[in-house]
Amino acid sequence: MNSMESSDLNSKHLIEDRVNEGKISRSWPVLIVFSRLIFAVITQSLVAILFFSKAVSPLQAAGDWWPVYGTLIDLACLLLITWLLKKENLRFSDLLNFSRDRFWQDVRVGLGFILWVFPLAMAGITICSLLIFGNPQPASLYHSLPLWATAYSLLIFPAIWGVMEQSTYQGYALPRLEILFNRPGFAIYIVAFGWGIQHIALPLILDWRYMLFRFLSFLPLAAVMALVYLRKRRLIPFIVAHWAVDMLGVLSGMVVPKFMK
Repeated sequence: MNSMESSDLNSKHLIEDRVNEGKISRSWPVLIVFSRLIFAVITQSLVAILFFSKAVSPLQAAGDWWPVYGTLIDLACLLLITWLLKKENLRFSDLLNFSRDRFWQDVRVGLGFILWVFPLAMAGITICSLLIFGNPQPASLYHSLPLWATAYSLLIFPAIWGVMEQSTYQGYALPRLEILFNRPGFAIYIVAFGWGIQHIALPLILDWRYMLFRFLSFLPLAAVMALVYLRKRRLIPFIVAHWAVDMLGVLSGMVVPKFMK
């Protein structure tokens, strides 16, 4: 084992040791896959009650603000993961496997990931929209917001969201499920399913076709990312690619239409 592997506290063999020591339960890595869905539903519901109770459709009015209140979902997830990692004597930063020597290499790899992450994401969206709605271009997930909220959605939201989604599904859940079930394919299935179903609440719209579209359109990308992660075991490249793709989404769905008016 080289020194880089030995310093990776989230490596496969060290996770296996902690499972054998009883520091990792079977239930929590499964439950956390669905935690972001639960936090998203709760958060949007609270925003609807507190700020949009007099609107014609409070839940939908709140949903327009999901890139802003989405940080509350990230915060809840951060607190949960931090609590779980304490049982393993780990810190949240240990999931990132940060290496000063490899940082810029990880960034370059992440920028390269954009070349397949973005097309795969767009392919899933386009194909599912065509099959479900009969239109290859679905309605935008982003809506016009005040300037401060638009700036937050572009500059802050993608960075925090990318870190927390990747840390939840790939940094924490995936490698632990791989060890707990001793079946990498099954671990990928659980993570892809949970990651996909999270999207039905981003934002939550009570329409079965929309929910089916949101779930199915992300499944291919989630499965491929999980497969690649288990081969690379480096989280930062995925965070970089995730940040870039989400920022492009905000730019095309919120910023550009705002300035074209």
